[in-house]
Amino acid sequence: MQIVRFFRSVRVRGEGAAADTGPAAGARGLAALSVLGLLAAGCGTVRGEDLLDNLPAGPVLVAPDAGALRSQARMLERAHARQVAAARRYRLPGVPLSPPRSPTFKPFLTTEPQLSRGGGAGPPAVISRVPTRARVVFLTVGDTDAKDPKFVRMMRALDVPYRVFPASRRALPRLSPAVQRAEICGPQHARRRATGPRLFRPPLGAYSAATLRIAADCGVKVVPLWNEEAFPGRMAYRARDRRLHPGDIVLLRPGAGRDRSAAMVHAALGALRTADQQGFAVGQLEDYV
Repeated sequence: MQIVRFFRSVRVRGEGAAADTGPAAGARGLAALSVLGLLAAGCGTVRGEDLLDNLPAGPVLVAPDAGALRSQARMLERAHARQVAAARRYRLPGVPLSPPRSPTFKPFLTTEPQLSRGGGAGPPAVISRVPTRARVVFLTVGDTDAKDPKFVRMMRALDVPYRVFPASRRALPRLSPAVQRAEICGPQHARRRATGPRLFRPPLGAYSAATLRIAADCGVKVVPLWNEEAFPGRMAYRARDRRLHPGDIVLLRPGAGRDRSAAMVHAALGALRTADQQGFAVGQLEDYV
């Protein structure tokens, strides 16, 4: 595994700066080859399961500028102070746990058996959790609730990531193939260049084999559903042990109350308290899919 990380570090460093030349570069090259030889002699082969651990790549050892370090430290200190103040304001037990660095290797995704609709093993992959060993979960929300200013202000103050999906009251399987295509392809074409990974969540979580085929034609690669739902004052689990698991996707739901804005804030706070109590950080879904 270390050999893979070493090669990755060398490649990333080369992309960020002009290639070195001269005797110094030759000496560094010989040193790198020597290190690789030692690693190859002692590490053996890379295990398949190691590639699914979502471990970050090794750091690139470049001497940083002292002034830049001081400036970055001040920025981090101010950001942490804002988080602490926000956690106190929203009565959280502490600032949310920091997520691990983005994984070096994104896991290979396949449709979970219980979510299959007979559409085959090809894309898009329908998932309710990301296969990872990292103690991280992912918060998702419908686009209507994501526009609530109180919710947005709180999540920014706490520096908690979340993924927004289009919300609709129309279940796609009840619609004609032409209407389904318009519902799926329209938003995808508008977002494709901005979002990178092509993700789509069917409204209400309802879909059929035909829906998945249309989604694949529209360029959808992953259909992220959810394993838990966070309501104001309670969590709804699919697993029998009623606990979060690494990689779980959580849907924030404000419920049917009148004050939807306050309910959305309470649902998010409940999810954050649960994650903290069970030792989970909140990660960015796009980093893993």
